[in-house]
Amino acid sequence: MAATPLDAEVGIVGTGTTGSMLSWQLARRGVGALAFEQFAPGHDRGAVGGETRLFRLAYAEGAQYVPLLRDSLRLWRELEAESGADILTQCGGLAIGDPAAEYLAGLIDSVHRTGVAVEVLSKGEAAQRYPQHRLRDGEVAVLDEQAGFLRCEQAVLSATRVAERLGARVLRYTEVTDIVEDADNVQLRTPERTYRVGQVVVCAGAWASRFLPERLAAAVDPRRVLLTWFGTENIDDYRPERFPIFIHHGGTAHIYGTPTVDDVMVKVAGAVVSHSVPDPAAVDRRHSSAEVCTIADAVRRMLPGLHPHPLRTDAFTDLYTSDGHPLVGRVGAGRVVLATGHSGRGFKFATGLAAVVADLLTGTADPRYEFMSPHRLA
Repeated sequence: MAATPLDAEVGIVGTGTTGSMLSWQLARRGVGALAFEQFAPGHDRGAVGGETRLFRLAYAEGAQYVPLLRDSLRLWRELEAESGADILTQCGGLAIGDPAAEYLAGLIDSVHRTGVAVEVLSKGEAAQRYPQHRLRDGEVAVLDEQAGFLRCEQAVLSATRVAERLGARVLRYTEVTDIVEDADNVQLRTPERTYRVGQVVVCAGAWASRFLPERLAAAVDPRRVLLTWFGTENIDDYRPERFPIFIHHGGTAHIYGTPTVDDVMVKVAGAVVSHSVPDPAAVDRRHSSAEVCTIADAVRRMLPGLHPHPLRTDAFTDLYTSDGHPLVGRVGAGRVVLATGHSGRGFKFATGLAAVVADLLTGTADPRYEFMSPHRLA
């Protein structure tokens, strides 16, 4: 009896941060890819919306990410060349805080171990060069000149467009309801029909929990993450050439942000801690009065040139893991690959991570990224 023909070599569940980049990476290698998106690429319900995401090489979250970030920088530029779109603006980045506290100490250790070039500015030097920020006594600013911001929706649309041009198929408004791994294929069930692929990659973000083995589902947490935008009377002071991206750990408050991209507002977020949501499809996009007051108070103290009451608010979702590292690797009998659980930090290295996953699918696992293996949480 003849085997049922496959619909594609690789199925991709979700075309957001990682799924869109993986579609592009597989298509440029000539691997047949079929991507499923319950909405449409670039939508604002998952971890992509909000205009910008930070990119940086000076990375406090671990020196083990720096090779991935360097590869991602190269691949972001390749995506720009192939799509003709402007995606990454390298305007520099500031990490501000107490150099003895956990975040800055981790960042300084990371750059020493990886050779990432930075400049450490005292409080006085930072005030002279970047007067938009208010530093507390004892704080410093670490300047990473290779940092910048990514236009997240544009990146996803560009990767998807190039992938489709190279032969990938993207099924929009097609929800995968179940994944069944058989001896010789994987079945992807949708309300309309069942598709068969050789391997499948789960890139579904906050929606990925339903597809995880039970032991992993217990170690992840879909969360709601808040974003806010602020006005100012001096927008010229917040353009990319004057206002690098930043992360400021200021004692009791933590904020991050990007320069203006619309000549009207400046994006600042982070003061309100993300929290769990039972259903990522039913997230409240509005902010409570308490949430608005929390970010407004942080902006008032740390960015005095901005009007502290936000002009725009929004929320997105992402899947957080118990240790903050992504889930990247094979599970089950080996035909299912996870590439999810980025814990709010995955966009900057999405191109590099997609290349790592594409290598894994075609037979080569990079041992440098074993720390992301799902089996660590077993």
